[in-house]
Amino acid sequence: MSDPESLTPMSGTASDAQDESSDESTANTHAADAATDPRRRAILEYLSAQAETESVPIADLADHLLSTDHADERGTLAACGDALIGTKRRIRISLRHHHVPKLVEAGLLEFDLERNTVSLQAAGSDHVA
Repeated sequence: MSDPESLTPMSGTASDAQDESSDESTANTHAADAATDPRRRAILEYLSAQAETESVPIADLADHLLSTDHADERGTLAACGDALIGTKRRIRISLRHHHVPKLVEAGLLEFDLERNTVSLQAAGSDHVA
């Protein structure tokens, strides 16, 4: 059998450099994949436009997405207040549990759990069209 020390990788080897390069490439691919979804792309665009604001509450982000998703139906939606509230709630939930975590995992957003706010990371602004 081989000596156990011979199985321990040495630091600073070529394989370490390849691993770091592979990790960076994977992170870039993951960020690009996260930004391909239309809803997540809209989130990044909105936060980029809010550059002077350090962070944005999830509720404000949901309001913006609701208004842009249904811009041509404002009169209809305004006439159905309960439907509007339900839709806003669904958007907030999808942001909080689906879209924001994906963007955070990709390194594009930062999420403040205590304040329930999001802010754009430098990498996130690179994915805004």
